[in-house]
Order: sequence, then structure tokens, then C-alpha cells
Amino acid sequence: MNRLVAILLLGSSALLAQTTIPFALRFQTGQNVATISDGGTVTLPADAIGAPVSGTLSITYRGAAGTRVAINTIDLTGSLDFVVSGYDTPPFDMVGGETVTLGIRYTPSAGNRATARLAIGYTEGRTTGSFFVNMAGVAPDFAFSYTPPGGNAQPLVSGGTIAFPQTPVDATVTAILLITNRGSGSGSLNSIALAGSAFQLVGAPLPGTVVEAGRELRVGISFTPRQVAPSTGSVSVELVDRRVSFNLEGSGASPQLTYELIRETGAVAIQPEQLISLPDAAVGEKSTVAIRVQNNGTADGRITSVTVSGAGITLSDLPPLPVTLTPGNRFSFTITFSPTAAGRVNGRLRIGADQFEVTANGLGPVLSYAYLISGVSTTVQNSGTVTFVATPVGRTSSVQFEVTNNGTASGAVSSISITSAGSVFELSEVPGLPVTLSPGVSARFTIQFAPTALGAATATLRVDAQTFTLNGTGTAPASLPDYRFEGAAAAQEPLQQPAVSLTLASPYTLTLNGTLTMAFNSDVFSNDPSVQFATGGRTVAFTIPANTTRAVFPNNATQIRLQTGTVAGTITLTPSFATEGGINLTPTRPATLNLTVASAAPRILGVSVSARTAASITILVVGYTTARSVTAMDLQFTPVSGETLATTRLTLNVDSAFLAWYQSAASQQFGSLFTATVPLSLTGETNTAASLSEAVQSISVTISNRLGTSPASSVNIH
Repeated sequence: MNRLVAILLLGSSALLAQTTIPFALRFQTGQNVATISDGGTVTLPADAIGAPVSGTLSITYRGAAGTRVAINTIDLTGSLDFVVSGYDTPPFDMVGGETVTLGIRYTPSAGNRATARLAIGYTEGRTTGSFFVNMAGVAPDFAFSYTPPGGNAQPLVSGGTIAFPQTPVDATVTAILLITNRGSGSGSLNSIALAGSAFQLVGAPLPGTVVEAGRELRVGISFTPRQVAPSTGSVSVELVDRRVSFNLEGSGASPQLTYELIRETGAVAIQPEQLISLPDAAVGEKSTVAIRVQNNGTADGRITSVTVSGAGITLSDLPPLPVTLTPGNRFSFTITFSPTAAGRVNGRLRIGADQFEVTANGLGPVLSYAYLISGVSTTVQNSGTVTFVATPVGRTSSVQFEVTNNGTASGAVSSISITSAGSVFELSEVPGLPVTLSPGVSARFTIQFAPTALGAATATLRVDAQTFTLNGTGTAPASLPDYRFEGAAAAQEPLQQPAVSLTLASPYTLTLNGTLTMAFNSDVFSNDPSVQFATGGRTVAFTIPANTTRAVFPNNATQIRLQTGTVAGTITLTPSFATEGGINLTPTRPATLNLTVASAAPRILGVSVSARTAASITILVVGYTTARSVTAMDLQFTPVSGETLATTRLTLNVDSAFLAWYQSAASQQFGSLFTATVPLSLTGETNTAASLSEAVQSISVTISNRLGTSPASSVNIH
């Protein structure tokens, strides 16, 4: 029982050994390498019919080193498109590890799938066997057809024609080129190119596009005729093995509209953009002509609109729009001219996309208007604008206004005027009115513009019922000439009224209004309200009449006086200038006049006795000190004849008293003026005088500060 099993097992092992070949098989096409087994299949894809493709079959003997195997037979059966080459004629031996390479070449003769079988017989030791490799070859096979617009597919051969139906000019239709791969393998298209300006590829594939076996590629070819004449072109398809090309043919269809002008004398052909002259008509009457439209083309013509422009020109007898004219059909309509004013009328007739110039004459006078500046004429319509050149304030510019009769009968102008209160526009050289203008005759008058202010100025010119806006712009006047101050200058004494005048270096063309402004800069930190103009205040108005140079102050004075006051400091006079229209002409840095009152020793204006008793005398000292400072007062006493005074000189320290006064608010309104009350008590005995006070003949007073001493001033006691 066990022996039988062993035999069976041995038999099974022997049988298994017989089905395993002692060879390793590899197949390579290009860069692709594949291991195959006994009975496996290798595929060789060709690029095109007749385009060979090759591969190599490597057979490696897997026996141990030193062993041998005999290759007895190498047989190829099947399609004759396969060829095996590159091996020795059997029989031949192979040793362990040796490789034999067979070349396999497939050259398709058709697009169908081709098969073959390679059988190799061998003997290894006492064992004889064989193994097989199946081979398959595939190749693309392209066929061509096209589908015309709105039609059925039709086959194509190279050199054939893709025909497009007659197509309206500028319209587009599309045919489909079908590229079908009816072979057994994939194929590539290198490129598709098209020639012919009326044709265009739609959805063209990229170079190298692959079409699988049994699939088709659709490429659109559009046709857009730009003319009625036939259009030709071509489309070529570059395959791997060949180029195929097809002719393209198509023609355009278009309506051809013709036009006729129908008068009483007959019909005359007219072309688009041609001038149509309508019969003249007097104002209030009318004239007519007819237009006939006919389609002499090869396609329907559709007219969606018929319009006309031009004053008094209208259309009538039109068919309902839009209208479609089949070839040979026609319609007509009427143009009517009914002028409401005399003169030439220009218009435009539009019939669909075609246009015609239209002109007509309304019989009667036609007045046209224009203005001339420097010889250049500018036409202006009713309600239009006459624009003057920009004119500096103080200058004058002008235009000539011209009325011309361009009509066919005489016309009259009865009135010419400018309406605007206080207008800066003025008429001159106006002809005698009414004036009659024959055809072709003109009348002229002048309009002057003399701006008084900056910016725009307008007025209305009326010529009978016509109105025109006069528009001018006033620009900055000429710069102000230099000016100078005359009269008082530099250092001034206090409590004076010097006179000052203001003069331009040259006459100015405009009347100037100005203000002379006074400023006082105190050297002792105190204002002096008495520093002002003689007319009061620290500003004074003046005028400089046009074309003169001297400033005129109030009361027609050519000078203005000012008070220097009693405080040390600088008085600055600054003028400003403007035109009567308010245009500021003051320089950015106006020249000024500076008058100075220096700090100095005090001055006494007067000494008086304010009170007297037998034993006392009170004196009043009135004075000023530009430095607002008094430090000492010196009194000298003179006795009457026959008397002797024990004290003839008395010096008083008054610094603190005066400092208190000048620092008080009460002193501010007086500048540096002061009144000092000095009470004197008398003691002693007299010789002959009835009282002590009668013994004093006079008192002399001086006052001083750090800058000096005032002149003496005396007062007699009796």
C-alpha cells in the first residue's frame, strides 16, 4: 500500500518536472521589458500600416554551470507579417547561464490584428520538450469623411473636396471632419493645418493626439464668406506615415440693393453716399421726390429701418417695417421737403445700412451771425456764446460782430442792444437802423469789453429776436508801480505833527483805493494812544485817481499829518492798494515808512503855582519823558529884593513816585505825560516881606533821569 503511494508520488513529480521549462523568457520593445511564461503572448503595436516595429526575445538557459541543453527547432507559424531573425540554425547547444536573443519584426500589411506562434524544441539530458510564445501585432488604419452643414456624412479620400452650401456673406456655417481609426491599434495625428481666409478650424486637436482603435475624432471647419465670389482653401492632416489633404470650397450669398430717384422727368440710379438734391421750396410750401429700392442679389435682403434727418424733411408711403425683399422684389417711398425757414438744409437718408446725403434749399432770407477776433471769424447760433479773450482789469478788448444774409431774398435788422445793468460790455460803430441786407451782404458793429473785476462777466446781446451771451473774463491787472513816502522821515521829536505824502513811481491806469495803516512799537512797553493820524485813529483812506501818481487823503489833501506822541518807539506806516472793483494790488512785502521817537531826558511843558499861603507854596510841574522815567527833581529858589533865603536849592528823589505812576493803568491813556504836584512848606523869618511866601520871587525847576536833565522852567510866585 505504501509502495504504491510512493510510486504515484514519484510519477507526479516527474510529470511536474516535464511542465516547467528550463528557460527564462524576456521580451523587450523599445524601453519596455517584460518577463513572459511558456505560452505567453507579446504584442507589437505599429504606428501605421507598413511601418515596421521590432522587439527582442531573450532566452536564458537556467541550468547549472557545466550543464547543456540542445535547441533542436525554432519554428514560426501564423501571419506572414512577422519575421524572426538573429539566431543560429538549429540544432545548437546552450550552456548553463547562456542567453540566446531572437529578433522579432512586425510589418503590418493591414489594420487588422495579426497573430503568429513561435515554437522552440529542446533536449536537456534525457528530457525532450518544447515551449511556445504567441505574438500579436496591431496597427491603426485611418479613414476620413465629413458632414456638411445640415447634411449627412460623406466619405473622403485624399484630394477630395469638402463642399459648403451657399452661405450669406458674413454669416458662419460649420462642417465636421471625421477622422476614424478603423484599425486594431492606436494611432497618432501629428498635426492638422488649414489654408484659406474664409475658413477656420474649430476645436483642432493638439499635435500628437492619440485616437484609440475603433474611435473617431471630430474637427470643425467653419466657413464665413466675406464676398459673393467663390472661396477656396484646403485642410491637411499629418499622420505618422503620410499626409492627406482635402480641398475646401464655398461661396457667399448676398442681397444686392439698388436705388433709384424718381422725378417727374424719370428715374435715375443713385449709389450709397451719393448726394440727393431735393427740389427747392419756398417757406410754407413743399416739394417731393420718390425713392425706389430693389433687390438684385442672390439672397433675401432685410431692411429694418428707413429714416431721414434734416429740418423740414420727412418720409411717407413707407411699407410696414421691417421688410424682407426677395431677389427681384422692390418697394418705394416718398421724401417731402417743407421748409419752415429760409436757407440750405442738409440731412441724411438711411435705408438699412446704406446712407445718402440729402440737401434742399428753403427760399427766403437767411441771416447768419459770427464774431471776429484778430481777423478770425467764429460762427455763432441763436442762444450761442460770444467769447472774448481774457482781458486784464483796466484794459479793453473788443470783437466785431457780423450779420450776413446767406439767403435768397433781402432781410432787415431793426434793433441791436445789450441788456445788463452796469454792463462792462458796450456797443460801438452800430450801423443806422433798420438796415436792409441783400443776399450775400453783411453788416458789422463792435462790442467792447472793459472788465472792472476778476472772473467771468456776462451780458446778453440782442439782434432783433436773436439773443447771444457775451462772455468775458477779467484777469489780474498790471502790477502796481513802485511807490515812495515823502515828507517826514527817520527820527522825530515827540509831540509833533509831521506831514507825510504817498507817490507812485509812474501813473497807473486804474483808480486805486487804499488805506494807510499806522502801527506803534513802543520801546518802553507802553502804548501811546495819542500816536495817531491828525484825522483820528490809526488808519486813513486815500485814493489815487487813474493815470495820476499822488495819493489824495480826506479833504482832498495830498498830505496827511500824524501825531508823534510822547512815548519812545517806532511809528510804522504801511499802505494797501486795491482797484475800485476790490482787486488787491498790495505787494506781498509792501514798503513801509518808519518814524522813530527816541528815549531821552525828560521835558517840562510848564510850571505853575496851584496854591499859596503865607507859609507854603504848591507848584504844578507838567511835562513828559519819552523813556517814561523821572528819577530826580531839582528846585532853585530866587528871593525878592532885600530878602535872603536860607535854602536856595532843593533836590527831590522822585523815582519811586514816577515809577508808581507809569506802572498804573491810569497813566496809559496819557503816554508819558505827567503832572507833578510839589507842596513846599516855608520856615524862617523875613526882612521886609509880609510873609514867607512873599519872600520868594521865583522857583526854577529841572527834572532828570538816567538819560539826562531837562532844561529849566521857572514860575514867578507873585
